[in-house]
Amino acid sequence: MEDEEIISFKKESDKMLFGVQGYDGNELMAAITGYDLRIAFNMKLINSLADAESCADALADIFYQSLMEQLIEKKSEIIQPVPPEKSIL
Repeated sequence: MEDEEIISFKKESDKMLFGVQGYDGNELMAAITGYDLRIAFNMKLINSLADAESCADALADIFYQSLMEQLIEKKSEIIQPVPPEKSIL
């Protein structure tokens, strides 16, 4: 195995953050953090607005899947069906 180059980062100032604010604007609802993050699109394959929208939709699906997995793991009670109310008739 080839030796990989070791790169070091400053703990705070080199960390990148992409986030979605919560409804009140005080907390992040979701965050992507890390070092040397890059968002790269293959512009050879994106030649129209429809291509761009398809790419964005596919990325949204990836994040949706990840969110649902974490929701099921950590808060499965909120995805349980609500039992129907008993009728008085």
